[in-house]
Amino acid sequence: MVAIAVDEEGICVERFAHRAARLAYVTPSHQYPMGWVLSLERRLKLLAWAERCGAWIVEDDYDSEFDYTGRRPPALHALAAGGRVLYVGTFSKTLAPALRLGYLIVPDELVDVVRVARAIAGGHSPTHEQGVLAEFIGEGHYVRHVRRVRALCAERQQALLEAASEEIGDAMQLAPDAAGLHMVGWLAPGANDLEVAKAASRAGVDATPLSAYCSVAPKRGALLLGYAAFEESEIREAVRKLSGALASR
Repeated sequence: MVAIAVDEEGICVERFAHRAARLAYVTPSHQYPMGWVLSLERRLKLLAWAERCGAWIVEDDYDSEFDYTGRRPPALHALAAGGRVLYVGTFSKTLAPALRLGYLIVPDELVDVVRVARAIAGGHSPTHEQGVLAEFIGEGHYVRHVRRVRALCAERQQALLEAASEEIGDAMQLAPDAAGLHMVGWLAPGANDLEVAKAASRAGVDATPLSAYCSVAPKRGALLLGYAAFEESEIREAVRKLSGALASR
């Protein structure tokens, strides 16, 4: 497995465009953990690379439902006329992880192969849950649910931004995220995000250090701050605790 750098336009396709590979795994809708969206230009470059090398692209459409701008580029799967994309998604974030239901869209020639692989890997998905979910989607409830939750999460993101501006100030830099359920909080230059995360944990705040997701040490430390599962009052209280943890460093 080879890690590839990312920047504000998503995965840096030019870093591997000259190399042959069998598969590229990407999260173009909302790269985790940085949250960057893969630009249309790089989407086209990535598809061209797959066609040239005969490679497959696994498009994990991570957090695409929680897009707050309405300007997300088309999915790779929608752009892939040659069919080199395997489109993966899940209902864990939009409904509940306990459902254990996801989906995989593949070209026609791979359906039988994937069906056999699915049988070998784990047998059967829960039949009753699939049936109920199919009706839930077919009757329009899922679309309305996602629209309502997306608006709620946008409000909670804004609450986190406002609370951080009031309580933390320059000790951490947060910027609005175009999608997703978390934000990256950049620490002051030279701050050790692992140590800050430990201090936050002692204060009662669970914040993951960015360095935990990096194959090489990042140039600047940061914390991942989730907000979707909390009321605004809980967010403000957590930010106050985080502010105290930052001041103690």
